[in-house]
Amino acid sequence: MVLSLSDWLTSEPDQIVACSTNKSYKKSDLISRIHSWQTYLPLESGQRWVVYHPDTFEFLSILFALWQSNCLACLPSDICMNTIARLVPDTAGFIGEFPETVKAFRNAPPTNSNSYQPLQPLTREQAAIQVYTSGSTGTPKPILKTIAMIEDEIVSIDQLWSIPENATVISTVPHQHLFGSTFRLFWPLLTERVFQTKACTFTEDIFHQAQQLENYTLITTPSHLKRLNNQLEWSKVSDRCHQVISSAAPLTRKDSHFAAKLFGSPIHEIYGSSETGAIAWRTQANNNGLWTLLPLLSLQQNQDQTRIIGPHIAPQYQLLSDHIETSSKNVFHLLGRKDRIIKVEGKRLSLTKMENEIEKTPWVQTAKVQVLNRLRDEVIVVATLTQAGYQLKNKESQKELTKRLKQALSSSFETVLLPRRWRFLSSLPYNAQGKLSIDRLTSLFDNQDIKWPIKLFQTNHENQVQLTFYIPKELIYFEGHFNQHPILPGITQTHWAQHYAHEYFAINGRFTRLEVVKFQQVILPDSEVTLSLSYDSSSQKLTFRYFSDKGVYSSGRICFA
Repeated sequence: MVLSLSDWLTSEPDQIVACSTNKSYKKSDLISRIHSWQTYLPLESGQRWVVYHPDTFEFLSILFALWQSNCLACLPSDICMNTIARLVPDTAGFIGEFPETVKAFRNAPPTNSNSYQPLQPLTREQAAIQVYTSGSTGTPKPILKTIAMIEDEIVSIDQLWSIPENATVISTVPHQHLFGSTFRLFWPLLTERVFQTKACTFTEDIFHQAQQLENYTLITTPSHLKRLNNQLEWSKVSDRCHQVISSAAPLTRKDSHFAAKLFGSPIHEIYGSSETGAIAWRTQANNNGLWTLLPLLSLQQNQDQTRIIGPHIAPQYQLLSDHIETSSKNVFHLLGRKDRIIKVEGKRLSLTKMENEIEKTPWVQTAKVQVLNRLRDEVIVVATLTQAGYQLKNKESQKELTKRLKQALSSSFETVLLPRRWRFLSSLPYNAQGKLSIDRLTSLFDNQDIKWPIKLFQTNHENQVQLTFYIPKELIYFEGHFNQHPILPGITQTHWAQHYAHEYFAINGRFTRLEVVKFQQVILPDSEVTLSLSYDSSSQKLTFRYFSDKGVYSSGRICFA
């Protein structure tokens, strides 16, 4: 049975809501935190507050505190400074874990339990959350969701699947995104199931959490499923897996079968968007790529437009941004986005077609194509290589590789449409939601004086941070060091290590000296490296290491005092 959010507020207070590695949280604990946030925040009806908190339990208490005062929770998918600057207008304040440069309400202190006022029921028409489109086709746009839309979407989902009473929801996706908030948070909450408070960052985290549970449902994305470590003993936890639900992008059939084998459960994929929420699903175990509408939803097709209609779709319907081909009333093929046809120098270009043609060559595994609108329109490509592609790039040159790729495309595209600039990475820079944004891709081609590497991935584990960078050839540090064979100076590497350490650790001291510094390999332009940082606050020492699949480039310790 699916409860309304108001009914849930008046349900059993001793019910367990969430759990972490060493602790369980009851509903009474949540109510206590709601009151703490209500006391801490200067709330007024009608305000918009920007919320970003990594702990799902604390995040939920903030939402309820805002809703009790008829305030709207704005949920950005990241806390980059450009994102924050875009959100400042019409915002009452920021709540949660933001950079130190942002004035924010970070942690509500506990309040006296004797001062609690009864929580008020919520109206279904109330504006609840504001989420944003992924930015994969343009500037992120705000999408408003009401209490009714949240509740009705859970009703539709739970008619299709259910979470067993003894199951816990674990996840690799953040609750800041609509897929994460719906499936990781509101679904278990309104069906009185338990969710884990922290997301899994690594494959090993999924495995570790699953080992501690009697039964589990996993909420994840294709970017996580295709990188599962098959060296772990998944047979120890596969019989506990009730279901795996994936969204953000379609899974390849190969990756779907691979993940299903490890988990011992079919992988259910969700199709939808920030505008529509979840609208369709499929399971590729039957070798069928067709999508089926969720219960309570329907399609209306009129020429080239497809309307999706249902209780959680507002205002009355939404137009799909993808081409589809219906197989029956509620079943369809997904044919790709309508808005991926663009014009370059007056010529029409299908970005999807070009990606497909690049991936047909023997050298490229995955390609993403975009257009830079600068002094002139330039087609750009970010790609991952096959083994044959790596061999060609290493034995001959990157120039020879791009030459052959352009030759392969010349039979399908006019010369003016051929890509002018290329970047080859070990993997595409998906964000935590499993999405690729235009900003993330185009930043790889910035033309300004570049002083910093381009961050592709970030992982945090206890007191350690790992940052994977792309090292663009346009870095100012390559100039004159050395002209014919540029390499990244060692002083730059230590400077970067210190800079990023101050960003991720609470370092109060000043730099005093370097210890045990070793430079073992040179870092070249157009390369991809990972910087590992760990900080010991007791000794005030920072350990850093630059490495890749080619080995360690440099390492050492920076001492502060």
